[in-house]
Amino acid sequence: MSATTNTKRKKFTADNHIELFLHCKLCLDDVPHGISPKEHADISVGWTVHGFQAWCNRHEANILHVDFEGQKHKAITYRKGA
Repeated sequence: MSATTNTKRKKFTADNHIELFLHCKLCLDDVPHGISPKEHADISVGWTVHGFQAWCNRHEANILHVDFEGQKHKAITYRKGA
């Protein structure tokens, strides 16, 4: 963390730390009235040869594909309380 950063880094745990959700743009355009984007989402996420991908099942479309460029990163792969 640089000296100019004032944000405190949260502990890396299996708790839910999501601050911004990923959504398919096409799904956001079609969310039925009274339904939240989270409830309407039909997303698969998983590891790829390059890294990590979020995929819209409804539209068969990429939402996000992160290329780790061969680097290894910390990951928690168990559920809280397990």
